[in-house]
Amino acid sequence: MSSEIIDTLDSYLNKVIVIKLRNKKTIQGNLQNFDRMMNLILTNSKDITENDDKDLDKILLRGDNIIMVSLPNTPNQKDDDSV
Repeated sequence: MSSEIIDTLDSYLNKVIVIKLRNKKTIQGNLQNFDRMMNLILTNSKDITENDDKDLDKILLRGDNIIMVSLPNTPNQKDDDSV
């Protein structure tokens, strides 16, 4: 993993992030920790793939399943805030 990605993930620690997975699921949660393989530990997480959010609580996402990591969209946010 490049130092730019590590720096970006480091700035996302203790913030709510959105993750898109290979299986087309979208997960939102609070980033607690990560490693060089881009394995992520999230708390207060939920599956937001469909309109009906499903609570997942604390989870570990394997880096090889992750397609994209970003901050949640806010009205004034640009789309280029992603890893």
